[in-house]
Amino acid sequence: MRPRLKLAFANALLLFVSIAVTYLVASFVIFRFLLPHLSLNLHPHFPDIAEVFAQTSKAGTVPRDYIALLGDSYAEGQGDGLLAANGDRAKFQHSAHELNRLTGRDVVSLGIGGAGSVQAMVRQPARILNGNCFLYPRLDPPRQIVVYFYEGNDLEENGYIVGRVAGEGAVTRETMARHVGDRYGALPRLRCFTDLGETMFKMGHFLITNTESFETLRKPSARNKVLAGGAAHAAPALQKPPAERDARALEASFTVFDMSLDWLRQHFSAPVTVVYLPSPAAIYRHAESSVDVYVRWPLNEVQAMPAADIDAASQRTCERIRELTLARGARFIDMRPALRAAAAGAVIHGPQDWNHFNAAGYRLLGETLARTIDDRASSECRDW
Repeated sequence: MRPRLKLAFANALLLFVSIAVTYLVASFVIFRFLLPHLSLNLHPHFPDIAEVFAQTSKAGTVPRDYIALLGDSYAEGQGDGLLAANGDRAKFQHSAHELNRLTGRDVVSLGIGGAGSVQAMVRQPARILNGNCFLYPRLDPPRQIVVYFYEGNDLEENGYIVGRVAGEGAVTRETMARHVGDRYGALPRLRCFTDLGETMFKMGHFLITNTESFETLRKPSARNKVLAGGAAHAAPALQKPPAERDARALEASFTVFDMSLDWLRQHFSAPVTVVYLPSPAAIYRHAESSVDVYVRWPLNEVQAMPAADIDAASQRTCERIRELTLARGARFIDMRPALRAAAAGAVIHGPQDWNHFNAAGYRLLGETLARTIDDRASSECRDW
């Protein structure tokens, strides 16, 4: 090799090594030492595991002897509170904060909007609780695990997993369990080294667009009026339980829940409680016999559905989730009675985001869980 080429190659190699070392040192310093002192406005741009250390529902940066909340946007705390905080999860209160306040225990949320059972119970715990990334302080296993199952769209999200498995061959319990473990239970090899780059990308995207995307789904409805506090309150189209899906597709989605809960139970020794959260359409009494609801989620098509069919679908779904939960040795709580009782006196959703709780709803959820957090008995699925 010519001397000039050797020199150019050596300089390029030196530049690459210098950038790599600087990147790794910066990552270590930022995520290990500076994270608790960074501006709250930066928190929405952190990777999942970094955001856990930045959450405010615990005594210190590193949670100790803590409760882990798993689930979708309800575990994340989406709703009017998050909208009012402009998406900054460090500036609003939800069920994790109520649990922390009333029990005195550290609580961290691994919830992520749009998650189905696989993302909630496999991917997030695998990435965050089993990560062991050198950039962050050591995160001990949780003392308790609470899983929010939301009847409004979790089974639809599970249907996507069924479709992916179908694309790879026959859909059986074995192929779905293998898909869940291999595709979601394995930690990406380079994840630890890409967190700073991911954070910088999110910040750059925000600066360029100056937008955050929070799906609030507010399609109007001239029909919907929920009865609360002796008055009828206008509401937009609402999410509902899976009332229109055929039995075969529904059972496949239940199997995805079962496989995900089984993975969680096998990989963590902490006791698991599954909390059944009803959809808004199944919480309130309605002024009319039919309700405008979203169907074929997430296409956001709206159609009228009898309120009696909505309630019946909610009861069927609750009973099936309870059956699967108890079979895996986990505890089950039907949150519908407490939420329905509260909703009879006041609206606990909206007024902007009717598909998530408002402050009153999240406070009630946290308070109800706090009262029974150490109980071992499961509840029945109580119909209206």
